[in-house]
Amino acid sequence: MKLSSKTEYAILALLELGQRYDKGLVLSREIASSRDIPESFIERILLTLKNGGVIVSVRGANGGHCLARDPGEVSVREIIELFEGSLAPMDCVNERISSLSACCSIEASCVLKDLWQKMYDSMLASIENITIKNLVTQERSQKEGSMYHT
Repeated sequence: MKLSSKTEYAILALLELGQRYDKGLVLSREIASSRDIPESFIERILLTLKNGGVIVSVRGANGGHCLARDPGEVSVREIIELFEGSLAPMDCVNERISSLSACCSIEASCVLKDLWQKMYDSMLASIENITIKNLVTQERSQKEGSMYHT
């Protein structure tokens, strides 16, 4: 699966907001500049994150953006699905589709469903519990490590 640039930029924007969690509002241009996100993308990305309940945005002279909840409660899976939709490789393993018969006429004899399910389960297992807080912590560790190894 290939993710869009919007998804990558969204995670980078959230990393910036996670680094600044509980330190007040952050301007769009500061997020864009700090994370090398094109200005043409940042507003749409932030709007999607706001509409998804991930961030809070305040307009005006003292406005900006901040996380709507603790960075440890914002999962990477949630962000990917917000921008990309379901991560299921095929509809037959998409938990959002309640009636399998509505999407597959060969369900009873299909040998591929197990393959798709294993792929899906493996991918979810690798990102299910990764949060913005995890990424913030990892980024800080890498920066601290590079300070001592230069």
